[in-house]
Amino acid sequence: MHGTSVLDVGQEYADASQDTRREMLEGVDALVTDRPGYCICVSTADCIPLLFYDIQRRVVAVAHAGWRGTALGIAGKTVREMQRLFGCDPADIRAAIGPAIGQCCFETDSDVPEALRAALVGEAEPYITWNGHKYHIDLKAVNALWLQKAGVTRIDISGDCTACRTDLYWSHRKHGGARGSQIAMISLEDNL
Repeated sequence: MHGTSVLDVGQEYADASQDTRREMLEGVDALVTDRPGYCICVSTADCIPLLFYDIQRRVVAVAHAGWRGTALGIAGKTVREMQRLFGCDPADIRAAIGPAIGQCCFETDSDVPEALRAALVGEAEPYITWNGHKYHIDLKAVNALWLQKAGVTRIDISGDCTACRTDLYWSHRKHGGARGSQIAMISLEDNL
């Protein structure tokens, strides 16, 4: 939905009917759970997949960060929900920023930098460049900034650009409507 809604995939979700589960997932851009055996995932095709794992509380999360979700701070909000729901300490959270469109290919008009500047003020500037015609934004770095602001210090960032590497990934910008999606997934093992 390109927003910041986070859903706890816990007992209420487990007890719900399939139709109710679909309703619960509507409008959601991030999932969090402490339930072993639940595989939570996010699909992307240029947007940023974010994966989270709290090594102490054994909580995992995924988030979809398009430019709107990035500007709204979905990365930090997911961390805060992990804290609120499960008592996670951001220092114990490992985060991964998966393959997504890179600054090299994410070309945009002024709406995206304006949204980032509104949310982050001067902190957004290092991630915004102007080539004389369009802006180029480093959305991966902006999401890493949100994670750092939330207290996460262990962040792995994929260097792959989905638009440059169409041999490996689907890219909405490169493939348009004739495309698929990548799935980023995470789960807790039952036997730990």
